[in-house]
Amino acid sequence: MTSSDVFSRNSAIDAAIREMLPCFSKVSQSRMKKAIRDAGRAAAKQRDENTDAGARHIFREFIPAYILNRCGCSLEYNSPIGGKRPDWFDSQSGLLMDSYTYERGGISSYADRVASAVRDKCRKYDDVVKDLSVKFVVTVYIDFLTCVTLDECYEDRKKFRTAFDEWRTLWAIVFFTEDDRSTVKIAGQPYDFLSLTADDTVQQMPYWGLPSVCVRA
Repeated sequence: MTSSDVFSRNSAIDAAIREMLPCFSKVSQSRMKKAIRDAGRAAAKQRDENTDAGARHIFREFIPAYILNRCGCSLEYNSPIGGKRPDWFDSQSGLLMDSYTYERGGISSYADRVASAVRDKCRKYDDVVKDLSVKFVVTVYIDFLTCVTLDECYEDRKKFRTAFDEWRTLWAIVFFTEDDRSTVKIAGQPYDFLSLTADDTVQQMPYWGLPSVCVRA
């Protein structure tokens, strides 16, 4: 990567991508660069809300994987696994991770929309997760414009228990968003995290450096 590389016209996002990339393998870096640049070109060409959202979503896919890799994971981006391409996979830590962004709009509650998206992803990756005997994680970025907080996600945690009961392959839902109270920063931007987990096995995993609570607690 050279100083002439520009990944986003948004200087804050560009700085964040530059900071995150070295935490990934060369193969993942190449895939990440291509994904963000393709999304950026589409947004610049179409200039509509959907393509802009696509670019934002891809950038946000990187954030939790970056934090986990800093803690000792080796998550690889968009690797072909069992005929599918999840956002992230780490064969060493036994994690398969896919992403969802909760944005404003829609008529149902955030909990219903997130639970529905989580179920869709569980359905998509169920066979792969079972075949590989890995832990399946769904990351959920909560757009700050929705005014939903991580405190609300914690208070409503039992609303997501049905998804865990329905899909035994689901190990965790990781919520994250910008939060000025957090000490976790990427290019100066603070992010806060909350993991809802199926059980207490997270306590046995030294690489899982995210605040966590069991939905059955």
